[in-house]
Amino acid sequence: MEIYSSSQNKQKTQKPREVYYSRTKLIIGAVIWTLATAFFGALTSRLTDSLGIMALCGAITLCMLWMLYGCIKSLGNLDKPALIIGRDGIRFEDGLLIEWADMTENTYISQSYMGIPTIKLIQIKTTLEKPKVKKMRVAALDIDSDEYLELCDTYSQHSAQAPARA
Repeated sequence: MEIYSSSQNKQKTQKPREVYYSRTKLIIGAVIWTLATAFFGALTSRLTDSLGIMALCGAITLCMLWMLYGCIKSLGNLDKPALIIGRDGIRFEDGLLIEWADMTENTYISQSYMGIPTIKLIQIKTTLEKPKVKKMRVAALDIDSDEYLELCDTYSQHSAQAPARA
């Protein structure tokens, strides 16, 4: 069954939608992870008498550094789209294109604990040999779950209506 789309909406789906990282979200993330790294680094250096707790705090510090690295790395790629959603499917930052016909499930996962966001990611299950599941963290993207799912619905619907090429 075809869902009605205005001609203006059909025109918008002729070209793919590029989704970029949010500069503001990345800067806020970099500040938070810098403070967390400094806190746990200081805690690690002060716990020299308790080796087990020091090792735990050191591991947490390394995790914080990894998150900080992710923010700083993404800040260097603000001019490149992180996702391209189009009639052919979804193209990821690494160049992987998953076509609409190859997707069995497309989910936007947003979890929080007591109002504090813990994880936001896109998970796509495919019929492809590799990857069976493609995941991408999207907390720093300039798009929310409603807009992402609406774009996916719109583009996948118009891809199904596109005439087959001979």
